[in-house]
Amino acid sequence: MENNNNQSTQYIQFEYKAQEAKKKTKIQQSSIEEQYYNLPLKERIKIRNKRIKQKLKEKSQEIGEKAKIKSKQLKIKSQEISEKVREKNRQLNHKIQKKIDEHKSHQNQRNNRARVQPNAQVNIPNSIPTKFCPECGHKVSFSGKFCPSCGSTQ
Repeated sequence: MENNNNQSTQYIQFEYKAQEAKKKTKIQQSSIEEQYYNLPLKERIKIRNKRIKQKLKEKSQEIGEKAKIKSKQLKIKSQEISEKVREKNRQLNHKIQKKIDEHKSHQNQRNNRARVQPNAQVNIPNSIPTKFCPECGHKVSFSGKFCPSCGSTQ
């Protein structure tokens, strides 16, 4: 029982000291505020400006750090996209090359078939262009103004 009383008195003393410490900090805070408000207006403005500058500095550092992180993320994303684009280009180039090879193969097959066929008579048109008469259907030279068969004008 004596032990319990001893503990409770220690607790009460501890609580009392904590309350005193709180009072001191409150007094210190209030005294700081009182001192601030007791200063001349120019001094208070200077202090306020310093506080604002400090807050701005902290915010700008915070924003700068966020910007660095975002920049790194964007750089990584950009590299990933670039790699995907390169891969797509490789695939497309491979497909294009495959189509070109297929086309060359078909062209070679056509050329080989043409060589295998026996020499067929090829109709070579006359070197002088000709036309036909609309009246009788007879051949008329291209430069002729009259049909040699019926005499109609061309």
